[in-house]
Amino acid sequence: MVAGEASCLPRTHSDPDLPQLLPLPVRPNSSYEIRPVIQEFSQFSEDVVQKMAKKLGVDVQIDPELRWVVRDCLLSLSQDGWKCEIRGEDLIYYNASTEESRPFHQMEESHKNLAENLRMQKKEMGDKKKNRFYQVQETVFNAIMGERDVRGVVSVSVLEEVLEALNVDVQDEPYLIIPVKNAIEDAYFRMKHLGSHVVKIENCIDVNSLVVHLELDRVAFLKKISPSGLLYCVQCEVALADVACASCHDCFCNNCMVATHSRGHRVDHPAVFIEQVVCRECECKAALVRCQECVELFCFDCYQATHEKGKRTRHCVRLPTTTFCYNCDENEASYMCQECEDLICTSCSARLHRKGARQNHTLFGLRKVAYNKKLFGDNLEKLMKIVQTKEDMSLPLSPYVLLYDEAKIPFWYNCQTREKQYADPNDLINPPAPEDPTSVDNQLLMDMPGSTNILSTHAAMKATEGAIFEVPKPMMLHFSSPTHQPGLIKVDRSGMDDDFRRAMEGEIY
Repeated sequence: MVAGEASCLPRTHSDPDLPQLLPLPVRPNSSYEIRPVIQEFSQFSEDVVQKMAKKLGVDVQIDPELRWVVRDCLLSLSQDGWKCEIRGEDLIYYNASTEESRPFHQMEESHKNLAENLRMQKKEMGDKKKNRFYQVQETVFNAIMGERDVRGVVSVSVLEEVLEALNVDVQDEPYLIIPVKNAIEDAYFRMKHLGSHVVKIENCIDVNSLVVHLELDRVAFLKKISPSGLLYCVQCEVALADVACASCHDCFCNNCMVATHSRGHRVDHPAVFIEQVVCRECECKAALVRCQECVELFCFDCYQATHEKGKRTRHCVRLPTTTFCYNCDENEASYMCQECEDLICTSCSARLHRKGARQNHTLFGLRKVAYNKKLFGDNLEKLMKIVQTKEDMSLPLSPYVLLYDEAKIPFWYNCQTREKQYADPNDLINPPAPEDPTSVDNQLLMDMPGSTNILSTHAAMKATEGAIFEVPKPMMLHFSSPTHQPGLIKVDRSGMDDDFRRAMEGEIY
């Protein structure tokens, strides 16, 4: 090979057919040139920097972000005419104009206090980042700031970080995924309403309120799968549950809550109040109706049985608990729309039924006019159907959540398997069908809401560990006659099992 042929060889090894590249100095792009390294302390020697850092109590190896404090101190001294010199082991300040030298300067004390404050702030910030509530606030703040479209707020990484910080297990609690996503989007709309200059990390989202709402959703799911609609204490298994622990996720009565959470690490566990109403007639089901004349609570079956004839047919009734608007979820519901099958407040009713075909919808009052039987009592069966349908459709067990990519294209994300599937733009409500229709959980996703097989799902079986649904009948103790064996108690063992009967033998006769 001659020398002239060597200059015609291709300059690349990946594709020999490419044309010869231009020489490096002729190329217009300067990225191949070595960029100059910025010397931060070019006017000060490294020994002077280390001595000044030692005087300020700054270790540049442990806290490299505080190196600017050392530089700022040296620059401030230089601007005032002071020069730093090393004499022996000490750092001396020398003023050339006055020929004065001193081992101490007031500029040194001010920068020393500044470094100490910065170290304390760094330590406080490190402690904050260990708090899971602050992690949620920081993640939400970074997600909502700078966004112009709500579809780009909730991404896969943001949703997974928030769920992990809130201790939401997507395998056991898939019904909490949608409430968490809605809370993040509500923080974005709140930022748009207040302004980005007002929203900070500490106030971008109320994590305490979010934790309470998630615990209320857990309790609502327990009531949904409970056959009687009532929850009993997991400790004593006899009394009705009064509170739910937001950390243990268990339901307790007041006495058991105080006994188990009055000492130890459980003292700081937040407790959420549970509102439960029991039927006065059967005392084993949740009450759905309050009779204003009887001043009693009834389940739907007991109300129909006790008010089907006689003077009670003219009694006025209302709902036993406060029912919030299905549209805004903030105000108490005032009306029931028979055509929309919704319970709505006054403001939402005025806005939705102001024009169009909804002007002719039939509305029944639920609050002040609830005492009028013509408006409420005669439509009780319709109201119970609406409430039951709302309860069946709430808190779905589907692991799919609708998200948007960077191009604002919708896709379904499975939080359990972490799989993505692009959604149909014409159908953004119904999640995709499960891939394995043979499992019990996937069969429920394909069935209509309110299926009786919901107790067989993994989420329901895991949730049942936090409450008791049925209370066994109490064991009756029958006392014998005083003339027959005085001082001894006779126990009826007909309702006992074999193990308990053998354990009692020899102790009570």
